[in-house]
Amino acid sequence: MARPRIVAVGRPRSRRLVANIVERLRGRRHEVRFFEDSAAFADAGSDLADADVLLAVSSFACSRALMAPAKNLRGVVSPTTGVEGFDIPAATELGILVVNGQISENVDGMAEATILLILALLYDLHGAEAILRNNRPRPAQASSRLLGGKTVGMIGFGQVARAVAKRLAGWNVDIHAFARRVPADAPGHVRFVELDELLRSSDVVCVLAALNSESLGLLNAARLRLLKSGAVLVNTARGAIIDEAALCDVARERPDLRLALDVFTEEPLPPDSQLRDLQNAILTPHMLGQTQESLAALPEAAVENVERILAGQLPRYVCNPDVIPRWQVRWGVG
Repeated sequence: MARPRIVAVGRPRSRRLVANIVERLRGRRHEVRFFEDSAAFADAGSDLADADVLLAVSSFACSRALMAPAKNLRGVVSPTTGVEGFDIPAATELGILVVNGQISENVDGMAEATILLILALLYDLHGAEAILRNNRPRPAQASSRLLGGKTVGMIGFGQVARAVAKRLAGWNVDIHAFARRVPADAPGHVRFVELDELLRSSDVVCVLAALNSESLGLLNAARLRLLKSGAVLVNTARGAIIDEAALCDVARERPDLRLALDVFTEEPLPPDSQLRDLQNAILTPHMLGQTQESLAALPEAAVENVERILAGQLPRYVCNPDVIPRWQVRWGVG
């Protein structure tokens, strides 16, 4: 009997991570066909006809058209948390698991990085640093603000948002959250509100949602203009949730706003991006929450996800749990 076939697709920024996972799978005697990026996959005229598992970076276009003919395909695995390139509704209809790398180390790193950016903005860290580096006189009035006593609004309430809320529980803040579906087990100190109310009421707004058809461009010009005076906006989720052109316009109109962006619609951020010119913004290259601990744990988590799917066992990080009963029936597993 032929060994299960795994197709792996990387991208330049994640090539080392995916190559590491492929090496580990091959070391465990799995058959893996590895493409360094989506272009290599397309140039080879490849498909998933014989694949049992697809391991692919989050930006890979895993469409219904690609999955439907793949009669042996049991699961699609992202080695990181992102799954925005995967057609999850189609996978669910086809009885295919979608799995990601939502490991605890990644959740913790992203939560801590989000709070780091909140504090860096409230305390004007870069402004204070510039005063010293440029030998400017100390300003007559303080620019720093306490986080305590503020309202923190979170757009999305997945694992990272929960971790942020848990860490802020003792900070004397009011926490508001907006989510399409309010979880039944939401912590009692979090108040769920509509998005426009959250934007109007929050001193700090954190974008922590997944990127999908509902969240794409969610923060448009009209919504960005709802931000209260002196608000802090942090995005550590996905760049395309914010209309970046509108954000540039609003940020120039409202120098009182403070922004921190770790993610962008186009990555790496183009040299001519207008975002680079914003004086009231901290920009980091989608790496702030990627700790040594999370990068060390991701490969083994991906290998475990793949091997559990091949063995007919449910992985720990299923993104479309509604498919599980059908998946178990389809593959005769319990």
